[in-house]
Amino acid sequence: MLMDIYEEYKDSGIDWVGKVPASWKRSRIKFLLSHSSAGVWGEDEKGNKDDIVCFRAADFDYSHGCLKLDNNTVRNIQPKQLEGRVLHKRDLLIEKSGGGDATPVGRIVRFNYDGIATCSNFMHFISVNKNNDDNYLFYYFYAMYANNVNVLYFNQTTGIQNLKVSEYLGQIIFIPSLKEQSSISSYLDKKCSEIDNVISAQQKRIALLQELKQSVITHAVTKGLDPNVEMKDSGVEWIGKVPTHWELIRTRYLCNLCTGNKDTINRVDDGKYPFYVRSPKVERINTYSFDGEAILMAGDGVGAGKVFHYAKGKFDYHQRVYNFHNFKRVIGKFFFHYIANNFRYIIEEGGAKNTVDSVRLYMIQNFLMTVPTIEEQYKICEYIEQKEMAFDTAISKAQHQVELLQEYKQSLITEVVTGKRKVS
Repeated sequence: MLMDIYEEYKDSGIDWVGKVPASWKRSRIKFLLSHSSAGVWGEDEKGNKDDIVCFRAADFDYSHGCLKLDNNTVRNIQPKQLEGRVLHKRDLLIEKSGGGDATPVGRIVRFNYDGIATCSNFMHFISVNKNNDDNYLFYYFYAMYANNVNVLYFNQTTGIQNLKVSEYLGQIIFIPSLKEQSSISSYLDKKCSEIDNVISAQQKRIALLQELKQSVITHAVTKGLDPNVEMKDSGVEWIGKVPTHWELIRTRYLCNLCTGNKDTINRVDDGKYPFYVRSPKVERINTYSFDGEAILMAGDGVGAGKVFHYAKGKFDYHQRVYNFHNFKRVIGKFFFHYIANNFRYIIEEGGAKNTVDSVRLYMIQNFLMTVPTIEEQYKICEYIEQKEMAFDTAISKAQHQVELLQEYKQSLITEVVTGKRKVS
């Protein structure tokens, strides 16, 4: 299909839409629907006839405009509660409550499940009437979200965003004929699939580069840089063989270890010093409790056991962040590369869960490190930094390509559903 512009336009009176084709009809979104309803949550699964699949916002595959079907939630919902809330093909699901700064409420996906299902009370679903194309309306909602229209229709009083659904669906819309709606949605299906395939390829490339980067670092800190050096068995399965002249030493003998005494609420916007919490994000604070070289690991939370920061100078840190410092027989940067890339093996052995458990002191103190000579450590760190720079550059380029493709996809959808480009 080729793309052109329409012969004549008129002002829509809608800021984000601008001018629309003169032949498109003015309506309101709610008048294009045959059904509109909030979801229902019910009770825990009971193993009886009232059990039903219940989709949540966590099931949204928003980038592909559909539901993820690999981990369905089952709820027990009484027939009376379920009346008018069973989903059908062509239905569209809107997240009406929840959201956050990164993904505010208002996201929409198509219902693509083959069985009987409903959606949670944090969702709203709509059925498009037979005079309009549900797929076209999906893309229109997608364009609204991409242009931040949803932000104008929610309130946030208790930390949870709530979409004012009645007002959101009451918006004015200019629509083409059913035939043209179908042509537009078919065109966008094809183009978005092509774009998504390229994005997927780039994302796979990013994942591979990140995996290779980690592998290169792990090999360097456990095997060294000399491929011809004599090796010995380390006695540790995930380490394997190490150079004969290297030592294996537990962390407790290589540094001092302590935790901070601050909580996240102590952060200060534009504070004087870095404030390290249990995430990659560095907050700010007006106090410091440490001045020197340190490695910082999250002690619990979703990042438990992950080393997010190598720090130097004055800073403060969270009460559940471990601070490795005062290094002996190892340089700080070597310690950082080693533990940041290899402590995951302790997590995977079952000492703690990746997302919820805490990392205990004994787990860290007993962690085995391969320790080459100081001279080798400096060379290994220099090698790693060179490799990291090359990998990070390649990853950054691929990520930029993904961002450009996502922006192009949003722009294309917006231009087509608002009539800036004509599908023929």
